[in-house]
Amino acid sequence: MRREKLTRTKVFDRLIGVFRQKGYDGASYGDLMKATGLVKASLYHRFPRGKEEMVDAVLSEVDRRFHEYVLAPAFAKGAPRQRARRVAKRLEEFYSGGKQWCLLDTLTLAEGKATLRHARKSMRFWIDSFVRLSRDAGISSGKARERAEEAIAAIEGGLIVARVSKSRRPFLRILAALPKRLTG
Repeated sequence: MRREKLTRTKVFDRLIGVFRQKGYDGASYGDLMKATGLVKASLYHRFPRGKEEMVDAVLSEVDRRFHEYVLAPAFAKGAPRQRARRVAKRLEEFYSGGKQWCLLDTLTLAEGKATLRHARKSMRFWIDSFVRLSRDAGISSGKARERAEEAIAAIEGGLIVARVSKSRRPFLRILAALPKRLTG
């Protein structure tokens, strides 16, 4: 039987899945090898600094996808409420309607300063994107920042409630309210 050719995207998708489910400390090399189908030497060939480099690369890839797809409407032309609706729809897709855990949530439980630094940068961009939507809707800078932070806190909380309760409804309600929350 022929071995599957693993593209960069497939490797990252599988690593993302493991780190989402198990976090940094919980993800063993056995888990990572099983998910990717790669032996330890192949993982080290791709990521010479080991798990720390994998996490950094995974976070960078998720950032890229999140910025290019999920948050892109925040910077597009058009009515702020419509753009916020598109962001909410893409958040629903990105998190599989609340079934997928947030990678920042699971990875920031580790003690690694580099992971926290990366997460802070990711969070700042997310907040700034939401602030832009609110500002475009005519909301003052201070109030826009509050709304952005509260929206993200609600989204992250909704993901946790969905995971724990095994009900996606709270997360989906948060997303449904997002356009109004951000644009007034």
